[in-house]
Order: sequence, then C-alpha cells, then structure tokens
Amino acid sequence: MELNLTTTPEIIFREPTPLVYLEKVGPFQKTAPGAWQEFWSHAGGVIEKDAMTAMMGLGRVDASQPSGDGNIYHAGVTLKKAPEQTPSGLQLRTLEGGKYARFLLTGSYMQLAAAYPASFAAVAKAGLKLRDDFFIEHYVNSPMDTAEENLKTEILLPIA
Repeated sequence: MELNLTTTPEIIFREPTPLVYLEKVGPFQKTAPGAWQEFWSHAGGVIEKDAMTAMMGLGRVDASQPSGDGNIYHAGVTLKKAPEQTPSGLQLRTLEGGKYARFLLTGSYMQLAAAYPASFAAVAKAGLKLRDDFFIEHYVNSPMDTAEENLKTEILLPIA
C-alpha cells in the first residue's frame, strides 16, 4: 500500500481550545484503538454532537521508556466551549495553541505508523524545529461514513 501523505509541511496556527479526553499510556498502536472505544463509552450520548469541533488523537513520546511503554495517548474531542461538568471517566484540559507543521494523510489509519517518520523527516528537511508538546492527529472524517481509502487525517507536529 502506497503512503498517500503530503510531503511539504504547511505551517498553521491553532488557537487554544477545550479538549475532553481519555488518557492511555503505552505503545500507540496498542493503546489508541482501545482508548477510542473507552472514550466513546463515556462520551457517547453525554457530549452533544453540535458541541464538538473535531476528533483528535494526541501523542507524546517518552524516549526513556523501552518499546514505547511510557508513551502518552489522548483520545478525545475539542469543544466549542468547556463543559460545566466533565463526563465521568474523562478529563478536561485546554489544548494549547501554537504553530504546527501540518501534513495530510489520505487512507487507512494503519498508514499512520509509516506517516510519522515521513512527517518528521519532512520537518527536518524544511529546517523546522520541533517544540516539546503533543503531536496531534485530527480525524477530518469518520470511518462510520467514509470508505477506508478516503479517510483524511491531518498530522500536526508542534514547531517552535
């Protein structure tokens, strides 16, 4: 399967926004799918669809831990405004704003493992400096109503 990823970083600025999320720690490929299932078991029917602005997966790598055991993953949604009460089992925080290098992946989420090294290489080639923050997967559309080959995921890498 050919990687369908933009190769030139687009520089964008994200405003701070409320994020309701579920946190899991461990290798991303193992923790992310379960985190989403658990997130929706808490958020489904509690967070109104019209209050959500985007579905986001956030990751942070802890290089000191072997095999990604310390990697942090947040499965969640950004909201128009912070809720008065956080749904049980979930956390609320502000997703800080800032500059990001944006790449667009079209196709299966299974390609994310290959898309990240390519994105990091493109950032380095462009001479951009990463800042210490979560990287973001913005799921532009949903597998609930989109064919796998047409899924769109923005990969946002935090830059200084």
